[in-house]
Amino acid sequence: MCLDRSRPVPLEVTVAVCDGGRLHASCTCNKDKRERLVPNEIDPCEWHFAFESLVEAGRSKRIRTLNILFNNRYTPIERALLGLGNCRFFDLSSFQFTTLEWTDRSTSYANNLFSVPPFPPTLRSLSFKGSRHVQFMQLNNLTSFAFDNHYGKISAETFRTFMLNNRFLETLSLGWTMLYGSPDGPPVDLSNLKSFSIGYAPLSEALSTLVRVPALHRLSSLRISPTQVDYRVKFCATGDGIVFTLGSDLPRVANVWKDLTRYAKPTIHHVRLENCSEEFYLPNNAGGTTISLLADAHTLEVGRSYLQTYLDDLKQLGSQLKAIRFEAPEKGWGRYLLDDIEDLVKCRFEQGRPFSLVERMVVSESEQVNRQQADVWRSFYVDCCLDQYVRPE
Repeated sequence: MCLDRSRPVPLEVTVAVCDGGRLHASCTCNKDKRERLVPNEIDPCEWHFAFESLVEAGRSKRIRTLNILFNNRYTPIERALLGLGNCRFFDLSSFQFTTLEWTDRSTSYANNLFSVPPFPPTLRSLSFKGSRHVQFMQLNNLTSFAFDNHYGKISAETFRTFMLNNRFLETLSLGWTMLYGSPDGPPVDLSNLKSFSIGYAPLSEALSTLVRVPALHRLSSLRISPTQVDYRVKFCATGDGIVFTLGSDLPRVANVWKDLTRYAKPTIHHVRLENCSEEFYLPNNAGGTTISLLADAHTLEVGRSYLQTYLDDLKQLGSQLKAIRFEAPEKGWGRYLLDDIEDLVKCRFEQGRPFSLVERMVVSESEQVNRQQADVWRSFYVDCCLDQYVRPE
């Protein structure tokens, strides 16, 4: 009734497959010889009944976004087998939706969606988080693709061919994705890509032989921030109309960056090293591993947890590094931290590569905290007479 009343409004449909429907062992919602859904009208299955109501022609053609969420935390696998595996709810060619989202972490029963092509010719955005399904690799003309495959591997050549058929992608997001084998052809240029995200760093080594993103050349700013997952950090590089994000442990960053950007050769002018939480472990070799990212930086913002790790490297960076900002804790500075900052600024001055600007790094949105940090920084700056080591341009 709700679907019928909303006619002819385009629909965004979310189907949360959980433990709320009446699915039972005697379910007869199956296919006959004509491959049509056969409902059990005497003892209906509520899951199948809900899906069946969507495939009616007057409704299916109005669906623009279809989001299927399989909540396996509450749904036993055997129920999923009956609910999703035995019936083909959708003849995808009859739909006209532009966006399809599938979330399924631990079951392989997505064959009701991905078993029989052709897929909707209108489909432009696919987000698939699930298990081993490569049937949708036959899709083409996508503008957005998000893939997180927790089970099984995909042939590198299959993935390269998929990229070749979707070379006008504007958004590409890859989570935990394992590839095997070698591609049979050259990397595919994704010239329209505006957003590139990788959630699993080792994947980048294979990706560098499969795709190229010319827009990476325009990257100019880099933000490195810690996460709470396995001591990983998030790298977010931005430029003129392009965003590149990568999740990895910190020591890998130089190799990952080199693999993915060696052909584009971006010049990073601004780097921000956000402060690590107390629980985050910053490896002792992190400075030497990632210092190549700072080689072209004109401006550098350093969180207090990074300073000691990067101190010696910052002294050696070239004269192009002109501006530097430090995080000032509102509760005061430890003496060692003050000494490190003073030592760095003085050392660069004596080596003939003085900073033109030494400032406080703003890290808090709280007006009160910012005032406290500003007072701490002002007192430190005056007491250490940093002015004598700074040469404004």
